[in-house]
Amino acid sequence: MSSPDIIYTQEFRVANGTRYLQYTERKEAINPSPEDIEISNKNFQQDPDLPENFEGYLGYTDRKAATKMEDDLDEKLKGDYPTFSQGVYELSEEQHQQLINNLKEAQTNKAMLWAGVISFSPEFLTKAGLYDPKTKKVNQKLIKKAIQSAMPNFLANEGLDNQETFWWGDIHLNTNHVHVHLAISQRHNTRPLKNGVPKGMFKNKSIRLFKSQIHHELENKKSRSRMIEIEKALDATKKKLTNGLTNDVTIQQKNYLQQIANALPDYKDKRKWRSSNHSVDFKEAKQLTDQLVNSLLQTSLNNEYSEYINLLKAKDAINRKKYGQKIKDTVNPADKKLREYLANRVYDLLRDNEEQYQKNNRNKKGDLMAQIKSQGLTENKKLLNLEKERLKKLDPKSKEAKRLRMQIGLRKYYIRQINLDAQKESLDMRITQLKGAPSTDLNQFFLNSLNEQKELIQLRKLPRYRLTQNPNLMQRFNELKDRYVDVNKVPINLVTTKSVLARKKQLATEITMIQSNPDDPSISLVIPNPNSDYRIMNATAYYKNLENILDVKLQIHKNNQAYQNDLARRNELNRPLFADLKKKYEFAQNSELIDSELEHQLTYINNNQKKYQKNSKYQGIINSNLSRLLGQINQDGRKRVLALRKHLNDEDDIEREDRELEREEIYER
Repeated sequence: MSSPDIIYTQEFRVANGTRYLQYTERKEAINPSPEDIEISNKNFQQDPDLPENFEGYLGYTDRKAATKMEDDLDEKLKGDYPTFSQGVYELSEEQHQQLINNLKEAQTNKAMLWAGVISFSPEFLTKAGLYDPKTKKVNQKLIKKAIQSAMPNFLANEGLDNQETFWWGDIHLNTNHVHVHLAISQRHNTRPLKNGVPKGMFKNKSIRLFKSQIHHELENKKSRSRMIEIEKALDATKKKLTNGLTNDVTIQQKNYLQQIANALPDYKDKRKWRSSNHSVDFKEAKQLTDQLVNSLLQTSLNNEYSEYINLLKAKDAINRKKYGQKIKDTVNPADKKLREYLANRVYDLLRDNEEQYQKNNRNKKGDLMAQIKSQGLTENKKLLNLEKERLKKLDPKSKEAKRLRMQIGLRKYYIRQINLDAQKESLDMRITQLKGAPSTDLNQFFLNSLNEQKELIQLRKLPRYRLTQNPNLMQRFNELKDRYVDVNKVPINLVTTKSVLARKKQLATEITMIQSNPDDPSISLVIPNPNSDYRIMNATAYYKNLENILDVKLQIHKNNQAYQNDLARRNELNRPLFADLKKKYEFAQNSELIDSELEHQLTYINNNQKKYQKNSKYQGIINSNLSRLLGQINQDGRKRVLALRKHLNDEDDIEREDRELEREEIYER
């Protein structure tokens, strides 16, 4: 990995005032690793390699073994020491003594000393024209000037821009990497105290900006112009993306705009329509806007968007070369800001054209339904939940609440229709399979059952008023609904004696057909688990379990009615029933559990048979009991049912929709 152009490491020390040592010149100087690109921002009070007194650290930084006076510096800029500070390229003897006095005062007042090292890669200095590899000469003046230019902002960002602060620097030339020792201190501390000690840490952001400004001052015009080009290109691409919001949008995207307009809260101050608004009533509009922006960036604005992302990556690559590989990725944050910016342009557009979109909102219900259809099933489900929450917070008599109720009704109607179509498709597939098998009594029976379920779906798809206007249709609908109710999903409050009897009768008829035709060619197409080792016994136990579920639900429903005003008694009776219901649900959802239970029963019978087999007087009894038990399973199965195949997961949603539609009456003739 190549070295970054510039590295800055910094440590800090609190004065302890115990000793004041004169630090003599040393022959060697510290050499920061070029790959140490992490910001070091720590306390070095116990570091034995550094002097314990502040004046000693000055002697360390400006020692002759590491520094060198510039030969070609203007006479008026020359001094007696290579050390530089704000506005001074080389300190005079008087200035050097004043620095020592400041350090003594800082030490006495137990102020803070920050010791930093700025290291440059030879490649960068050569490319920038600051280092000549042949003569080994370094342009110290320009390096000092760049640091002097960056220091005021650096100090201001850390709250050190006051008269108590002083700093100095020394350029060291005794290592492979030219580096600058930079020291900052204060005569009297002005930083916040923590546990009685001045705050030592600098913000990483301050250090990054400091490095950036120094690099900007030193880099050559060619490198600088490339970054300027990228910045200009980013701005231009951003404008293209903004202008493209209203050009060449698809019908679906126009529908999104109308949906956003419908969802926007009716604030008096429309300036609240911003991506920074995180209130609950703005959540739906915000989600729709995010979807619209994402749709645009993937379609009509995709070329500009790809260009924008590539420019950001190029900018990151340049910065990593400048400051190191661990520079944070800016692509994702910039992408997020771009999306927020575009979202705000959408809100600006809707605010500027509010009257037009309000007029569209008053248009026919069919237009709104077209918009809902264009959003698909998944998005409609998400938006439905958001709208329901939003409706709770509105005045029920307000125009917005009325419009939202209509929108919720249409959205539910769309979801309902999609689910019913999916169920019909599943039934059609099973009917095709049965029609491919030989025509037998079993085959025809289940074909008729599946066709009745299709008929029920067609009736469910009708608007409620069509059923209520036709008594025969309503009677047929209720008949089929009870006959094919989903045992597992039917709500307890809808379980009645009439519906339970109708469902159990259908189940009993089906299981009888299965028990009577175990070798029928269609048997594998109608039993719940054709791969079970127990097949018919598995089906028998499975649907006996379904019957039990209905019985338990009915009993809970009866308890709820009988003890409406006695919560304690109701809970006492229902608690064990709910526990039993939970176990039965597990069996209904996993036929392997049924196989395991059957195996356990048969193993128990077999073990008891062996236990008494040696006693001849029990042999006849055991054989008789075994035959009776096995026969009971089969006989019991003949009285039970093969329930319908599992309905699709949204069956309970559809049952619930039927009830809600009856109450809300949202469909119009």
